[in-house]
Amino acid sequence: MRLVLIGAPGSGKGTQAKFLIEKYNIPQISTGDLLRAAVAAQTPLGRQAKAVMDAGQLVPNDIVIGMIRERIMRPDAENGFIMDGFPRNLEQAEALDNMLANLGRPIDAVLQINVDFDLLMQRMVGRLTCLSCGTLFNSFTNPPAIDSQCDNCGGSLHHRSDDNEETIDRRLRVYETHTQPLATYYSQKGNLHVIDGQGTVEEIKKRIKSALRGMRSSRIKLQPMAQAPAAKATSGKPEIIRTQVSDKQKAAPKPKKREAAAVNPVVKKRRKKTLTAAETAYRQKLKALQDELKSVKTELREVTRAERQLVREVQKNEAELAKLAKKQASLK
Repeated sequence: MRLVLIGAPGSGKGTQAKFLIEKYNIPQISTGDLLRAAVAAQTPLGRQAKAVMDAGQLVPNDIVIGMIRERIMRPDAENGFIMDGFPRNLEQAEALDNMLANLGRPIDAVLQINVDFDLLMQRMVGRLTCLSCGTLFNSFTNPPAIDSQCDNCGGSLHHRSDDNEETIDRRLRVYETHTQPLATYYSQKGNLHVIDGQGTVEEIKKRIKSALRGMRSSRIKLQPMAQAPAAKATSGKPEIIRTQVSDKQKAAPKPKKREAAAVNPVVKKRRKKTLTAAETAYRQKLKALQDELKSVKTELREVTRAERQLVREVQKNEAELAKLAKKQASLK
């Protein structure tokens, strides 16, 4: 299974990637890890990347694609892989597709985990990490039993300095501008699955399993016919198109319920049902805090206004006292 995970920061890609790694026994490919490993090992591509990075520039796509090519040719990636963090834009997506097509290993599915931006902000602003065991908590959605202390090992919990509203908002805007267009690109290619990323980890996991189940069965049926890379690429198209809402799909006779579960409009209908009571309570709590903050700001403005008025009155009184003192001095 060859997969690409896309989604905004905080959407839960890392958590679901672990599930997919175990389920399909395939490696997760992170371009950041590949770059660090290649530089450390001083491979030819690693030396090129280091020279570029030392010059303060971004590593070109052809070097990154070369590293990815070397990685997926290893034995542990024979059954597939998960791309996480790459591609980040259309140029990278096209370069990746061209390279995989030449190898006869096209992408089977692209999973886009969609989460409302307000919830993403809440997830990251409230994110806490145990410095000892790495367990994640959230001051809003999953608070520790004791403030600043890990429930598992008792270690100290750390809040990243860049997990603030200003930085997170900037990161989300960058994602929306550069990475979101990938959804349109992969949708046109017919291999995009939009996953509702709101709810518990288990709920999201079930949606991913549902989206991939029909495609997986089709791959098993087509495997005996796949004698060459070209045959693999050809046999993959019907399976991919079937997972999207299109005129072809509407015309197809008797679609299976499992296949229908992966169609985007169905996911959108689910989205209305996935809001749990706990999430509703958290949103209400967040709104109450926002209202309270607004009220405090209003009070602060009133206090500031009163303070300015008081300063003006003090200054006026001081001026009058100065005049009186001057008159008294002249009388003497």
